Amino acid sequence: MGEKQTCVNRALLTGILVFFLSFPAFSQIDYSKKSTEKVKRNPELLPDKKEKERRLLTIYTKDTKDILYGNPCMDAVTDRFGFEYVVMPKNAPGFSSGGQRFFHNLGVKTLLFFRNPFWGIITKKEAKACRQKTGDYAG
Repeated sequence: MGEKQTCVNRALLTGILVFFLSFPAFSQIDYSKKSTEKVKRNPELLPDKKEKERRLLTIYTKDTKDILYGNPCMDAVTDRFGFEYVVMPKNAPGFSSGGQRFFHNLGVKTLLFFRNPFWGIITKKEAKACRQKTGDYAG
């Protein structure tokens, strides 16, 4: 008889536990009444989003033949990909040999490839469009 009583007590205790643990489920919000009003955000309460300045990668070049140096349209294209062209004259300090410049540019171009594999093709296409749009055929 004692064994039957403990089974009943366990069942009763389990039932009470299940009831109290599921009690918060009875107080859920009724989503059947959908509101058609749009909530407007108050811009004064939103935090200011400061654009993080991106450090541009540099590709060093000897001449300005195909890069449209100083053209605002082309500057926007290169900025989109995250690089800029820097013209270095022959005797400029910084790189003592052409090999150092080559390996630096190789690293930058490899990084640009992993960002967007078609960056070179897109840049040349956009340069052609910028050249036609602005009439910048000198360089």
